[in-house]
Amino acid sequence: MHHKQGHAFPPQPGPGSEVLDRVLLALLAMMTSVTICLGTVPLFRSMGRSFGIMDDPGSRKVHSVSTPRTGGWAVLIGFFVTVLIGYLVAPRLKEIPWLEAQIGGGIALLRDAHKVQSKLIALFIGSLVAFSVGLADDVFGRRFPVYLKAGGQVVAALILVSADVKTSFLPYDWMNVVLSVAWLVGITNAFNLLDNMDGLASGVALIAAGTLLLNAWSLDEYFVSLMILAFMGSLLGFLFFNFQPASVFLGDCGSHFIGFVMAALTLLERYVSHASGMLFPVLMPVVILAVPIADTLTVVAIRLREGRPVYVGDNRHLSHTLVSVGFSQRGAVLFLYLVTFSLGLGAASLSDAGTFQSLLIILQSLGFVVALLVLMFLRRSSTLGAAP
Repeated sequence: MHHKQGHAFPPQPGPGSEVLDRVLLALLAMMTSVTICLGTVPLFRSMGRSFGIMDDPGSRKVHSVSTPRTGGWAVLIGFFVTVLIGYLVAPRLKEIPWLEAQIGGGIALLRDAHKVQSKLIALFIGSLVAFSVGLADDVFGRRFPVYLKAGGQVVAALILVSADVKTSFLPYDWMNVVLSVAWLVGITNAFNLLDNMDGLASGVALIAAGTLLLNAWSLDEYFVSLMILAFMGSLLGFLFFNFQPASVFLGDCGSHFIGFVMAALTLLERYVSHASGMLFPVLMPVVILAVPIADTLTVVAIRLREGRPVYVGDNRHLSHTLVSVGFSQRGAVLFLYLVTFSLGLGAASLSDAGTFQSLLIILQSLGFVVALLVLMFLRRSSTLGAAP
């Protein structure tokens, strides 16, 4: 879906002696965001209780006690602070002799960070707008008009696209703009819908981001790699509190933020290498995010068929389907982790695959998606008559 002829973030190939430095700096970036998120989740969890931003149990909910829905704040803070440290502080670390001796090669790779300033600013502002839209939904609920929610999502997408963060494989620029906005809005909503069971949205995002990391690292997209690691660190820190049984939820603010950043990272990467067969690698983001995409398309189709508004929640998601056929909640989430991981392994090979190999990977991925859809229809025909 996304074909990048050049680099959204400049590649920084280095000699073999710098590999260890790059790995150490990458680990430092991830551990920084993990630590920040671990430290701030309890704070925002308490804030949710204090201000009454809670998710109460209900007929279509899988939790049985009121739970704060403010965990997304910690994910945002962990990611933003780590990226800002990398952008503002890392280039100056070379002035510290002992640190220069340890990871000097990795630090040197960040000396051109100023070249991506406009893209970073657009990513920050766009994701903040998406976060704010979700926060309004958390606070006001059904009093927050659907058209304002949709409009805010489009504005967030346009902010990012205005900084030239968009696809480039279509023949006309306006087509790339339209596709990029649709992709950003679509994936933002997909993760918002996927956030229906403990640890599901954050875990799927973590695994999908890991696949993006493999691709970015292999193609020397070092800046993008560090951003992905910062994002993964925040998600991992949050999962300590969000995996079943969760003590805090992402909230719509968090799921909007995760979806938007996930979509933005796919647009920042490039996927086509010299070994690529045709343009199959541009499908890599679609394959990596097949679980949230399939979940969204399925529930929307079901709601339209049954004459219900597409924006009103229900328990017809993939995770609910798995529970209905005998999985535990934790088992259903782990199963969807496994599907995301398996799809990601195939997708990660697309950038270096020839035409025949690419076709096999795409067919394999379609097989996974069809299997999930079969589960949905089996459940609909055998265990459900009408929506709860």
